[in-house]
Amino acid sequence: MKDFTSKVAVITGSASGVGRSLAFRLGRAGAKIVLADIEHGALEATLAQLREAGVEAIAQVTDVANPESVEALAERSFAHFGQVHLVFNNAGIGAGGAANIWDTSLKAWHWGFNVNVFGVVHGMHSFMPRLIKQNVEAHIVNTASGAGLVFPPSAGVYCATKAAVIAMTEVMHFHLQALNSPVKAAILFPGPHVVDTGLFNSGRNRPAELTDPGDAGHGIKSLEDMQNIMVQVIGRRIDVTHPDEVAETAYQGLLEDKYWLQVMSDKLEKGIRDRYEGLIAGTTPYPADIL
Repeated sequence: MKDFTSKVAVITGSASGVGRSLAFRLGRAGAKIVLADIEHGALEATLAQLREAGVEAIAQVTDVANPESVEALAERSFAHFGQVHLVFNNAGIGAGGAANIWDTSLKAWHWGFNVNVFGVVHGMHSFMPRLIKQNVEAHIVNTASGAGLVFPPSAGVYCATKAAVIAMTEVMHFHLQALNSPVKAAILFPGPHVVDTGLFNSGRNRPAELTDPGDAGHGIKSLEDMQNIMVQVIGRRIDVTHPDEVAETAYQGLLEDKYWLQVMSDKLEKGIRDRYEGLIAGTTPYPADIL
Protein backbone atom coordinates (compact mmCIF):
# COMPACT_ATOMS: atom_id res chain seq x y z
CA MET A 1 0.00 0.00 0.00
CA LYS A 2 1.93 2.98 -1.29
CA ASP A 3 -0.49 5.73 -0.33
CA PHE A 4 -2.56 5.98 2.85
CA THR A 5 -4.38 9.17 1.84
CA SER A 6 -8.12 8.77 2.58
CA LYS A 7 -7.64 5.08 3.37
CA VAL A 8 -9.81 3.88 6.26
CA ALA A 9 -8.09 2.08 9.14
CA VAL A 10 -9.99 0.22 11.87
CA ILE A 11 -7.84 -0.36 14.95
CA THR A 12 -8.92 -2.34 18.01
CA GLY A 13 -7.26 -1.58 21.32
CA SER A 14 -6.62 1.93 20.04
CA ALA A 15 -7.33 4.00 23.15
CA SER A 16 -3.77 3.42 24.36
CA GLY A 17 -0.46 1.75 23.63
CA VAL A 18 0.39 0.43 20.20
CA GLY A 19 -3.15 0.90 18.88
CA ARG A 20 -3.15 4.58 19.80
CA SER A 21 0.24 5.10 18.18
CA LEU A 22 -0.96 3.35 15.02
CA ALA A 23 -3.94 5.70 14.86
CA PHE A 24 -1.75 8.80 15.03
CA ARG A 25 0.88 7.46 12.61
CA LEU A 26 -1.66 6.47 9.99
CA GLY A 27 -3.61 9.66 10.59
CA ARG A 28 -0.49 11.71 9.84
CA ALA A 29 -0.20 9.77 6.59
CA GLY A 30 -3.69 10.87 5.61
CA ALA A 31 -5.76 7.88 6.72
CA LYS A 32 -9.21 8.09 8.25
CA ILE A 33 -9.38 6.26 11.57
CA VAL A 34 -11.95 4.08 13.32
CA LEU A 35 -10.92 3.80 16.95
CA ALA A 36 -12.18 0.77 18.87
CA ASP A 37 -11.55 -0.01 22.51
CA ILE A 38 -13.30 -1.33 25.59
CA GLU A 39 -12.30 1.70 27.69
CA HIS A 40 -14.83 4.44 26.97
CA GLY A 41 -13.04 7.31 28.72
CA ALA A 42 -9.64 6.67 27.14
CA LEU A 43 -11.32 6.10 23.77
CA GLU A 44 -13.08 9.47 23.84
CA ALA A 45 -9.88 11.22 24.92
CA THR A 46 -7.93 9.66 22.05
CA LEU A 47 -10.67 10.57 19.59
CA ALA A 48 -10.57 14.21 20.73
CA GLN A 49 -6.77 14.31 20.40
CA LEU A 50 -6.88 12.78 16.92
CA ARG A 51 -9.45 15.28 15.72
CA GLU A 52 -7.46 18.10 17.29
CA ALA A 53 -4.51 16.92 15.20
CA GLY A 54 -6.66 17.23 12.08
CA VAL A 55 -7.36 13.52 11.59
CA GLU A 56 -10.81 12.43 10.47
CA ALA A 57 -11.90 9.80 12.97
CA ILE A 58 -14.78 8.10 14.71
CA ALA A 59 -14.81 5.88 17.79
CA GLN A 60 -16.76 2.80 18.80
CA VAL A 61 -16.68 1.15 22.23
CA THR A 62 -15.84 -2.45 21.37
CA ASP A 63 -15.36 -5.61 23.38
CA VAL A 64 -13.40 -7.86 21.02
CA ALA A 65 -14.29 -10.91 23.11
CA ASN A 66 -17.92 -10.35 22.11
CA PRO A 67 -18.68 -11.26 18.46
CA GLU A 68 -21.77 -9.02 18.36
CA SER A 69 -19.67 -6.07 19.50
CA VAL A 70 -17.10 -6.64 16.74
CA GLU A 71 -19.86 -7.11 14.17
CA ALA A 72 -21.31 -3.76 15.25
CA LEU A 73 -17.87 -2.21 14.77
CA ALA A 74 -17.68 -3.57 11.22
CA GLU A 75 -21.20 -2.40 10.40
CA ARG A 76 -20.53 1.13 11.64
CA SER A 77 -17.13 1.36 9.95
CA PHE A 78 -18.53 0.49 6.52
CA ALA A 79 -21.72 2.48 7.03
CA HIS A 80 -19.80 5.61 7.96
CA PHE A 81 -16.89 5.49 5.51
CA GLY A 82 -18.17 3.20 2.75
CA GLN A 83 -14.98 1.15 2.56
CA VAL A 84 -12.28 -0.14 4.90
CA HIS A 85 -8.69 -0.63 3.76
CA LEU A 86 -6.81 -1.53 6.95
CA VAL A 87 -7.97 -3.67 9.86
CA PHE A 88 -5.72 -4.02 12.89
CA ASN A 89 -6.81 -6.80 15.23
CA ASN A 90 -4.60 -5.31 17.90
CA ALA A 91 -6.50 -5.45 21.21
CA GLY A 92 -4.80 -7.76 23.67
CA ILE A 93 -4.20 -8.54 27.32
CA GLY A 94 -1.38 -9.97 29.38
CA ALA A 95 -3.34 -12.85 30.91
CA GLY A 96 -1.75 -15.29 33.31
CA GLY A 97 -0.83 -15.42 36.93
CA ALA A 98 0.37 -18.59 38.61
CA ALA A 99 4.05 -19.55 38.70
CA ASN A 100 3.28 -23.01 37.26
CA ILE A 101 1.16 -23.27 34.14
CA TRP A 102 -0.93 -26.09 35.59
CA ASP A 103 -1.87 -23.86 38.53
CA THR A 104 -3.15 -21.06 36.30
CA SER A 105 -6.89 -20.81 36.79
CA LEU A 106 -9.27 -21.84 34.06
CA LYS A 107 -10.73 -18.35 34.28
CA ALA A 108 -7.34 -16.90 33.30
CA TRP A 109 -7.18 -19.26 30.34
CA HIS A 110 -10.66 -18.30 29.20
CA TRP A 111 -9.95 -14.59 29.63
CA GLY A 112 -6.70 -14.77 27.68
CA PHE A 113 -8.16 -16.76 24.80
CA ASN A 114 -11.40 -14.74 24.72
CA VAL A 115 -9.46 -11.53 24.05
CA ASN A 116 -6.16 -12.48 22.42
CA VAL A 117 -7.43 -15.32 20.22
CA PHE A 118 -11.18 -14.96 19.79
CA GLY A 119 -10.76 -11.19 19.56
CA VAL A 120 -8.73 -11.81 16.41
CA VAL A 121 -11.12 -14.53 15.23
CA HIS A 122 -14.07 -12.16 15.61
CA GLY A 123 -12.20 -9.46 13.71
CA MET A 124 -11.45 -11.82 10.84
CA HIS A 125 -14.99 -13.21 10.85
CA SER A 126 -16.66 -9.78 10.68
CA PHE A 127 -14.25 -7.91 8.41
CA MET A 128 -12.76 -10.45 6.00
CA PRO A 129 -15.95 -11.22 4.01
CA ARG A 130 -16.54 -7.48 3.63
CA LEU A 131 -12.95 -6.79 2.60
CA ILE A 132 -13.00 -9.57 0.02
CA LYS A 133 -16.36 -8.45 -1.33
CA GLN A 134 -15.26 -4.84 -1.85
CA ASN A 135 -12.34 -6.22 -3.94
CA VAL A 136 -9.85 -3.40 -3.44
CA GLU A 137 -6.37 -3.38 -1.98
CA ALA A 138 -6.60 -3.88 1.77
CA HIS A 139 -4.58 -5.27 4.67
CA ILE A 140 -5.65 -7.14 7.77
CA VAL A 141 -2.97 -7.04 10.45
CA ASN A 142 -3.02 -9.27 13.52
CA THR A 143 -0.86 -8.31 16.48
CA ALA A 144 1.22 -11.23 17.73
CA SER A 145 4.35 -11.27 19.88
CA GLY A 146 7.82 -12.72 19.99
CA ALA A 147 6.42 -14.64 22.96
CA GLY A 148 4.40 -16.63 20.44
CA LEU A 149 7.63 -17.99 18.97
CA VAL A 150 9.96 -18.15 21.97
CA PHE A 151 8.19 -19.02 25.20
CA PRO A 152 9.16 -17.24 28.45
CA PRO A 153 8.39 -19.61 31.36
CA SER A 154 6.43 -16.92 33.22
CA ALA A 155 3.86 -16.23 30.49
CA GLY A 156 2.15 -19.51 29.61
CA VAL A 157 -1.30 -18.20 28.73
CA TYR A 158 0.04 -15.22 26.83
CA CYS A 159 2.51 -17.37 24.86
CA ALA A 160 -0.21 -19.85 23.93
CA THR A 161 -2.55 -17.14 22.68
CA LYS A 162 0.08 -15.40 20.59
CA ALA A 163 1.26 -18.68 19.08
CA ALA A 164 -2.35 -19.25 18.02
CA VAL A 165 -2.51 -15.80 16.40
CA ILE A 166 0.64 -16.52 14.42
CA ALA A 167 -0.72 -19.85 13.19
CA MET A 168 -4.16 -18.66 12.11
CA THR A 169 -2.79 -15.53 10.42
CA GLU A 170 -0.46 -17.62 8.30
CA VAL A 171 -3.34 -19.92 7.33
CA MET A 172 -5.43 -16.85 6.42
CA HIS A 173 -2.53 -15.62 4.27
CA PHE A 174 -2.51 -18.90 2.34
CA HIS A 175 -6.28 -18.73 1.81
CA LEU A 176 -6.05 -15.18 0.48
CA GLN A 177 -3.29 -16.23 -1.90
CA ALA A 178 -5.47 -19.07 -3.19
CA LEU A 179 -8.27 -16.59 -3.87
CA ASN A 180 -5.88 -14.23 -5.65
CA SER A 181 -7.46 -11.51 -3.53
CA PRO A 182 -6.18 -7.93 -3.33
CA VAL A 183 -6.56 -8.30 0.44
CA LYS A 184 -3.31 -9.12 2.20
CA ALA A 185 -2.59 -10.51 5.67
CA ALA A 186 0.23 -9.41 7.95
CA ILE A 187 1.51 -10.06 11.46
CA LEU A 188 2.72 -7.25 13.69
CA PHE A 189 5.41 -8.12 16.23
CA PRO A 190 5.67 -5.22 18.71
CA GLY A 191 9.29 -4.68 19.66
CA PRO A 192 12.20 -5.16 19.38
CA HIS A 193 12.09 -4.90 23.18
CA VAL A 194 9.34 -4.98 25.81
CA VAL A 195 6.85 -2.31 24.74
CA ASP A 196 5.83 0.44 27.14
CA THR A 197 2.06 -0.13 27.18
CA GLY A 198 -0.68 -0.87 29.71
CA LEU A 199 -0.46 -4.60 28.99
CA PHE A 200 0.92 -5.28 32.46
CA ASN A 201 -2.19 -3.69 33.95
CA SER A 202 -4.65 -5.64 31.83
CA GLY A 203 -6.55 -6.66 34.95
CA ARG A 204 -8.27 -3.29 34.93
CA ASN A 205 -10.48 -4.63 32.14
CA ARG A 206 -10.88 -8.18 33.36
CA PRO A 207 -14.54 -9.27 33.54
CA ALA A 208 -15.77 -9.96 37.07
CA GLU A 209 -17.01 -13.41 36.06
CA LEU A 210 -13.49 -14.36 34.91
CA THR A 211 -11.65 -13.03 37.96
CA ASP A 212 -9.93 -15.55 40.22
CA PRO A 213 -8.14 -14.70 43.50
CA GLY A 214 -5.53 -17.32 42.66
CA ASP A 215 -4.27 -15.28 39.72
CA ALA A 216 -2.24 -12.91 41.83
CA GLY A 217 0.74 -13.32 39.53
CA HIS A 218 4.12 -11.91 40.46
CA GLY A 219 2.92 -8.48 41.55
CA ILE A 220 3.62 -7.02 38.10
CA LYS A 221 1.05 -4.36 37.25
CA SER A 222 3.21 -1.89 35.37
CA LEU A 223 6.37 -1.67 33.32
CA GLU A 224 8.11 -0.24 36.38
CA ASP A 225 7.11 -3.31 38.39
CA MET A 226 8.61 -5.41 35.61
CA GLN A 227 11.82 -3.38 35.70
CA ASN A 228 12.15 -3.75 39.47
CA ILE A 229 11.75 -7.51 39.26
CA MET A 230 14.27 -7.72 36.41
CA VAL A 231 16.81 -5.88 38.56
CA GLN A 232 16.31 -8.53 41.25
CA VAL A 233 16.37 -11.49 38.84
CA ILE A 234 18.98 -10.55 36.20
CA GLY A 235 20.66 -7.59 37.90
CA ARG A 236 19.65 -4.91 35.40
CA ARG A 237 16.77 -3.01 33.89
CA ILE A 238 15.63 -4.22 30.48
CA ASP A 239 15.50 -2.28 27.22
CA VAL A 240 12.12 -0.78 26.36
CA THR A 241 10.44 0.14 23.07
CA HIS A 242 7.99 3.04 22.78
CA PRO A 243 4.66 2.27 21.04
CA ASP A 244 5.42 4.97 18.46
CA GLU A 245 8.38 2.89 17.29
CA VAL A 246 6.10 -0.11 16.78
CA ALA A 247 3.64 2.01 14.82
CA GLU A 248 6.46 3.25 12.58
CA THR A 249 7.58 -0.34 12.00
CA ALA A 250 4.04 -1.28 10.97
CA TYR A 251 3.69 1.76 8.73
CA GLN A 252 6.98 1.18 6.90
CA GLY A 253 6.26 -2.53 6.52
CA LEU A 254 2.81 -1.89 5.04
CA LEU A 255 4.33 0.56 2.55
CA GLU A 256 6.37 -2.39 1.29
CA ASP A 257 3.51 -4.92 1.51
CA LYS A 258 5.47 -7.00 4.01
CA TYR A 259 3.91 -9.95 5.79
CA TRP A 260 6.14 -9.76 8.87
CA LEU A 261 5.96 -6.29 10.43
CA GLN A 262 8.86 -6.47 12.84
CA VAL A 263 12.15 -5.25 14.19
CA MET A 264 13.96 -7.91 16.19
CA SER A 265 16.62 -7.60 18.84
CA ASP A 266 19.71 -9.77 18.46
CA LYS A 267 18.61 -11.79 21.51
CA LEU A 268 15.14 -12.48 20.18
CA GLU A 269 16.48 -13.41 16.76
CA LYS A 270 18.93 -15.84 18.38
CA GLY A 271 16.17 -17.28 20.57
CA ILE A 272 13.93 -17.94 17.58
CA ARG A 273 16.77 -19.39 15.53
CA ASP A 274 17.90 -21.67 18.37
CA ARG A 275 14.35 -22.85 18.99
CA TYR A 276 13.65 -23.87 15.41
CA GLU A 277 17.08 -25.38 14.87
CA GLY A 278 16.54 -27.31 18.09
CA LEU A 279 13.17 -28.47 16.85
CA ILE A 280 14.72 -29.82 13.66
CA ALA A 281 17.55 -31.44 15.60
CA GLY A 282 15.20 -32.86 18.21
CA THR A 283 17.03 -31.27 21.15
CA THR A 284 15.37 -30.57 24.48
CA PRO A 285 14.18 -26.94 24.75
CA TYR A 286 15.59 -24.49 27.28
CA PRO A 287 14.46 -21.01 28.40
CA ALA A 288 15.92 -18.43 26.04
CA ASP A 289 17.30 -15.10 27.20
CA ILE A 290 15.33 -12.71 25.00
CA LEU A 291 15.36 -9.69 27.33
